[in-house]
Amino acid sequence: MSASELQVSYRTDEDWTGQIIATVKSGEFSARGAAWFDRINVKQTFLAALRSFPLTATTPALIEGGFWSKEKPGSLEQCHLRIAVKPYNSRGTLLVHVDLSSEVWSTPDADLQNLATIRFTTEYVAVDKFAQEFEELDGKRDAAVLNGIKS
Repeated sequence: MSASELQVSYRTDEDWTGQIIATVKSGEFSARGAAWFDRINVKQTFLAALRSFPLTATTPALIEGGFWSKEKPGSLEQCHLRIAVKPYNSRGTLLVHVDLSSEVWSTPDADLQNLATIRFTTEYVAVDKFAQEFEELDGKRDAAVLNGIKS
């Protein structure tokens, strides 16, 4: 079986926003997707949650982006990238759940949207390393990698 991993990179657009590009693989499955995020918000929410211990099923480390709804503020109309890290079992194993999709700009194209969900397990030490690498994506590092548990 191939190793599982999530690799993210960050491409800045201006001082406060940037595009997170995620490539994830588990076994024979792989996908790539991206979404735009506020850099400060990512550090204050997602990275802070990744560093919390223990993670809980009700409050996983979560980041999601895409097209936000104008009718329902705070909810996604179209999710392009979602990364969630939450407990998998009582032995401390964590589940990495990544949803990726292509952008669809008009309703008639909705049937052409590509979607992928990829999951794998990991450990707290790998998540801590990933959080540290992720924080260095502001010019010190090209990519942050979250490795899965080798099976």
